[in-house]
Amino acid sequence: MIKLKDVSKTFKQGAEEIHALKNTNFTAEKGEFIAVIGPSGSGKSTFLTIIGGLQSASTGEVTLAGERVDNINPRQRSKIRFEKLGFILQASSLVPFLKVEEQLLLHAKAAGKKADLKRRAHLLAELGVEQLAKKYPADLSGGERQRVAIATALMHEPEVILADEPTAALDTERALETCRLLRDLTHEYNRTTIMVTHDRRLLQYCDRVYEIRDGVLEEKPELAGK
Repeated sequence: MIKLKDVSKTFKQGAEEIHALKNTNFTAEKGEFIAVIGPSGSGKSTFLTIIGGLQSASTGEVTLAGERVDNINPRQRSKIRFEKLGFILQASSLVPFLKVEEQLLLHAKAAGKKADLKRRAHLLAELGVEQLAKKYPADLSGGERQRVAIATALMHEPEVILADEPTAALDTERALETCRLLRDLTHEYNRTTIMVTHDRRLLQYCDRVYEIRDGVLEEKPELAGK
């Protein structure tokens, strides 16, 4: 589903070169819930944004759902991002002036898909927020906002979910609940989910765990859930 082959990313900072990712090789298959951990500035966000097509690799190949995405133009990459990827961010990124039910339809429209009211109702019910359909983001708790964000990310049936610190703003109970939910939805829908997190308590729910330090990615099988 996802493959990175000899991928590196280098930034210029004045006269200095910053090696955010170094010769990275990585694969992820359908139905896998994968965590990526590492200290601040280690390359986690760079890794995620390269997979998501939000920035280009300096070298190497990036393949998504069998299609090379590192050698196509930004417009083509944007199309693939809308069609095949779902993003869940730390701040939930909900539009403040739209009701919950409208958030999902907006996302589907942005992905070029018809409004599927049955799918919207199913997702809201499955994530336990159907009673919030007429509410605005400001009326929701942190946990409720993240559940709506997950429903929104799934609305257009993406093949890959990319979650960047999705539980950072939640208390322990809500964080663990959200992570279990992501795991269950990943397996149920046979999606690929990659979650960047600093919270090692969440790793028990992950199929595989990787750590990035100084731009070097290494699998840590001993940290994954059993």
